[in-house]
Amino acid sequence: MCTALADAGHARLRDAAASWTRLRAKDGEVIDTEVADAIVGDLAALVRRARRQNQEVYCWVA
Repeated sequence: MCTALADAGHARLRDAAASWTRLRAKDGEVIDTEVADAIVGDLAALVRRARRQNQEVYCWVA
């Protein structure tokens, strides 16, 4: 998953964020699309920085 985040372009990240908001909505949790875009984009940026520093990222989602 980290590799996919790091390698994804803006459009792909936006699609992932939209998919995430739809999945969460099915469980009754409303996430604003702009907030989801920012979260996914920030997570991808974190993964890219970690890769440049030969580090890894562990992400757990509940």
